[in-house]
Amino acid sequence: MSSISTQPSALSTQPTVNVADRLATIAQRQPDAVAVAAPGRGDVAGQNSYATCTFAELDRDASALARGFVEMGVQPGTRLVLLVKPGCEFVKLVFALLRSGATAVLIDPGMGRKHLVKCLSAVEPEGFVAISSAQAVRTVLRRRFSRCKLNVTVGWRWFWGGNTFDQLLQMGKASTVTLPLTRADDAAAIIYTSGSTGPPKGVLYTHQMFDTQVAEIGGHYDIRPGGFDLACFPLFGLFNSAMGVTTVFPDMDFSRPASADPTKLLAAANDWCVTQAFASPAVWSKLSQYCEKHGEQIPTLRKVFSCGAPVPAKVLARTLACVSADAEMHTPYGATESLPIASIEAAEVLCETSQRTDEGAGVCVGRKFGTIDWRTIRITDEPIASRDACEELPIGEIGELIVRGPQVSPKYLEDGRRKAEGGITEPRPLGSKHNVLAKIVDGETVWHRMGDVGYFDEQQRFWYCGRKAHRVKTVEGTLFTIPVEAMFNTLPFVDRSAVVGVSSGKEQTPVLFVKLCVPEGKRIILWRNAKADLRDFAVQHTQLQSIKQFIHVADLPVDVRHNAKINREKLAAGANSKLEGLG
Repeated sequence: MSSISTQPSALSTQPTVNVADRLATIAQRQPDAVAVAAPGRGDVAGQNSYATCTFAELDRDASALARGFVEMGVQPGTRLVLLVKPGCEFVKLVFALLRSGATAVLIDPGMGRKHLVKCLSAVEPEGFVAISSAQAVRTVLRRRFSRCKLNVTVGWRWFWGGNTFDQLLQMGKASTVTLPLTRADDAAAIIYTSGSTGPPKGVLYTHQMFDTQVAEIGGHYDIRPGGFDLACFPLFGLFNSAMGVTTVFPDMDFSRPASADPTKLLAAANDWCVTQAFASPAVWSKLSQYCEKHGEQIPTLRKVFSCGAPVPAKVLARTLACVSADAEMHTPYGATESLPIASIEAAEVLCETSQRTDEGAGVCVGRKFGTIDWRTIRITDEPIASRDACEELPIGEIGELIVRGPQVSPKYLEDGRRKAEGGITEPRPLGSKHNVLAKIVDGETVWHRMGDVGYFDEQQRFWYCGRKAHRVKTVEGTLFTIPVEAMFNTLPFVDRSAVVGVSSGKEQTPVLFVKLCVPEGKRIILWRNAKADLRDFAVQHTQLQSIKQFIHVADLPVDVRHNAKINREKLAAGANSKLEGLG
């Protein structure tokens, strides 16, 4: 497996790559255009208040902050945790870290304190660039973060020392240090997965990955400078600055997107006449329901993006009804480890693929991006040592998806450090169990095992059938979650469903959890009839006949990042106790 350098080498033959260079070009072309807008400290005369910065200011301050980091002692490969609320400072700091050669550690606070502290301590950072509350926690847990000597506080700095954001900025403005060059394979960031199918994992991002993502997203969707983006997922907002698009952060809790207030989203969208928007299916579902009920519109919105989980056709249709009449809605497909991989437009879903989805064909995620190479291989839970050991499957047969390309992470971060000679600690080789299970060596390249199962059709579109870890192996055969649930979801009284497997020796017993789309007070009363209808429906369809156990739930647990993926592990953990006494 190819190695990833944490420090640029003067002898490297790789080209210098840094996505921040794209920002410099944009700043020259449109210096006075607003780059970032975020909720301000208060409304003025009944109007919403926004804090803004121009592209020239963003570029200038990012360079100054980068020099400030170098003056502090940051070197290429230095790991710095970034825990700052989305806004002008956040975007400036991300580009500053990229320019300084540091490795930014980006993590979702929504994963909960237990996972958060564990992940951050495992990465062994050398400093925190964070808001006051995060610095306070670091100080309380200083024994876990003993190596954190390079700290910057955004906001009030109390007793923990280090520099403030303003001090770092002024230090950089007075500095004349030369910023380091970064190479394609140099580490740019460590971004943690949401942990929706197990413990969160640190994904190593290279500078080439970021640059490829911007190029592919901008080119595929024809995103041009001058647009305005309602950014409901902060990391995607960063791509805007490199493409000349104004990033508008709405007033919302980004760690809990499903809780977003539709009125605040609409206010930001219409205040800035946004032309594009990115959000999770949970946000589009809630916002489109509100617009449908209250007759609201976002008439300027012409490019709509949803990512993080399959988007129901009804949400696509409802969303398109509340935006510009000529709007396009796209659902990019990918993962933290590899993004973007494929994409499909809502028009294709609504006119063709959604009907097949309802019939149990899976969810079509579309055709691949040009820089991606993909295959489906025979499903196995075992490591695959090399590409030669893979059994590639023909069109129409469900297998595991593997991908490779410049936007695909070559490896996960190894937890912890090892003792070298003389007692000096150094990073462990990046050969952890996650890499062994998820990566396949193929000469000088590496394939990533997506952990997703599905198949290709005659048009080379990929049909997603669920996570490999979620398949249910019964006596009658294997059930794949997405096709099964889509069929049950066509029933008029079913809002959403989730099939999980309860272990029973070598085979599993399938259990379907069902959320009803009826008023809360009537759910229990109607469940008896609903359960009988579910059983009748299962009997009528060959692929569903092994499902005989049904459990009613008021709601289904979802992932912390997008609030859209069903947490089937949590459901399965409590399934045994809930089945006791059920007929």
